Amino acid sequence: MISLSKVSRHFRTGSAQVGALNNITLDVYSGEFVAVMGPSGSGKTTLMNIIGCLDRPSSGTYYYLGQSTHKASSEERARLRREVFGFVFQNYNLLASSTARENTEIPAIYAGLRKRTRYAKAVSLLSQLGLSKRLDHKPSELSGGEQQRVAIARALMNGCQVILADEPTGSLDSKSGQEIMEHLKSLAEHGRTVIVVTHDPGVARFAERQIELLDGRIVADTDTVPQGGKVAVRALENRAGLIERQGNSATRFLTPALSIAESIRSAFRSLRGNKFRTALTLLGIVIGVLSVTAMLGIAEGVQRGILESFSNLGGPTLTIQSTAGSDEQGKSLTLDDVNAIRQQIPNLLLVAPRIRSGALLSGRGKQQNAPIVATTTAAMQASGKPLAKGLFFTDQQCNGYEPVVVLGGTLTNDLFGENSTPIGEYVRIHDALYQVIGVLKPDRSPFSIQARSAYMPLLTAAVRLVGRDDIDIIDIVVAETDQLQRIEDNIQSLLRERHGGTDFLITNQAQILEAQETATGILQLLFGAIGGISLLVAGIGVMNIMLATVAERTREIGLRVAVGARQRDILMQFVCEAVVVTGLGGVVGLLLAVGAGALVSSFDVVEIVFTTPILLIGLSCATLTGLFFGFAPARRAARMDPVAALAAQ
Repeated sequence: MISLSKVSRHFRTGSAQVGALNNITLDVYSGEFVAVMGPSGSGKTTLMNIIGCLDRPSSGTYYYLGQSTHKASSEERARLRREVFGFVFQNYNLLASSTARENTEIPAIYAGLRKRTRYAKAVSLLSQLGLSKRLDHKPSELSGGEQQRVAIARALMNGCQVILADEPTGSLDSKSGQEIMEHLKSLAEHGRTVIVVTHDPGVARFAERQIELLDGRIVADTDTVPQGGKVAVRALENRAGLIERQGNSATRFLTPALSIAESIRSAFRSLRGNKFRTALTLLGIVIGVLSVTAMLGIAEGVQRGILESFSNLGGPTLTIQSTAGSDEQGKSLTLDDVNAIRQQIPNLLLVAPRIRSGALLSGRGKQQNAPIVATTTAAMQASGKPLAKGLFFTDQQCNGYEPVVVLGGTLTNDLFGENSTPIGEYVRIHDALYQVIGVLKPDRSPFSIQARSAYMPLLTAAVRLVGRDDIDIIDIVVAETDQLQRIEDNIQSLLRERHGGTDFLITNQAQILEAQETATGILQLLFGAIGGISLLVAGIGVMNIMLATVAERTREIGLRVAVGARQRDILMQFVCEAVVVTGLGGVVGLLLAVGAGALVSSFDVVEIVFTTPILLIGLSCATLTGLFFGFAPARRAARMDPVAALAAQ
């Protein structure tokens, strides 16, 4: 069954080379119970590791059932550990955070058995070993003998053909040690090959064959081909074929989805085992995701506010501004220009002239400098500015030069106090009184000044406030978007003809929006970068904690490799742990960001908008951080030497 020929194993320590095994030639037959004896440093454990495919010989050959294992790939060697060899260690090597049943199931996870199947098999094995009432107990709740029986059940989980026991009674009292050896002897009597490494002659007497090592060489072998082994060969070969077929059929269930699901479950168990460290890792990710999401939400709110301000007039717009210098007499745009555009340019929904000014307003003993916008009734009604109280001014009031005013919400609070209702009261502007007939609702956009502005009829401002009828701006709403450029050209021709030149500037909404989208895009990148720095710091923290976790769980990694885990299984497990913890942090960060955004928006200071893409970006940033920063520690874990890992303290 097992054939080693001239096997040597050398280790390099600095510049020196130390030989652990020297030209070992050994055959082990099916069904044998073999004890390998020798003092410490004789090479017993190294021999067991080579037989169990945890280690490779430096030279020589090793065949299992005629299959070359010394040249086998890492995948094939992992399959042999998973389906053929079962390890029982002196220190049990049970996972402290898992129950007896969960520890027993570990090899079956890597063999691909479904949860229900491996659950039933683990319960059956533990019951056979007298642990039916201890299934849900953790190692700290079990005696040494019970822990070693769990280790035996784990070794048998995948129907192994060879039991490799390294000092199985070394940590037990004499009674528990006797029971463990009786269990191993029973397994040998039922057809399994058992190889026990020990320095205790009392343990070796349970075996039908004793091999003694000294300085890496075999110095004694009681029986090269025992009669029991000869008798069992044929029966066990049939059994071996059955076990191999069972192992192969189990492997068919090992799909990527199943493997990932098991890795995630294992990740949650591991994270629960160190709640404080997990909480610290979560905190960094929560802050990072909160920063990224909040920054993007603020940028989105700003962009929406700007777009809303451009869409208030209800359609595609053109804006005409005077470019006459301040030293020139008057402005270039007049009310006659407004009337000419209305009469000569078709397909216009609205032509709204504006006069802009500023003044000191007084009300109830308070004063406030504020922008003043003078426009038409139609423009105010079409602008979409929401009234909190009162009314907009009418055409009659505009044509009658009536001293009325509509105040922005913030300006109202500044002049009359919070939650005031100043409808019908008066404000003083340039020593003249103007009656308040309306108050606008507060505007949450930080880039809008309408909440701090005062609005009055165009002709009222021209006669009573500024003393001129020159127009600063003309807003034009076009009926059809596809007519925008043609109408712009026609207006430009009309005004050039009237003015004898170009002393005005026409901009259309598309140009403004394009420029604004570029600006807000830059703003989003800037805000995202600020939040990304927080996430980067959190990612570095994740990597450091994962490196510490790998270092602490070195023996666990060695154990998982010993029971059949492949490099990709270890890699996936630790990557999943990193992704799970960052994903949880991402979810918590998103919830906090949404809650904080709703709270801030309720104060009407700034609107924070979280769209589905923003939330997905926040969650993706978290999981990608775990994937990126968790990969290096996971790769380090996957590449660990299992022999060195198992020997770690």
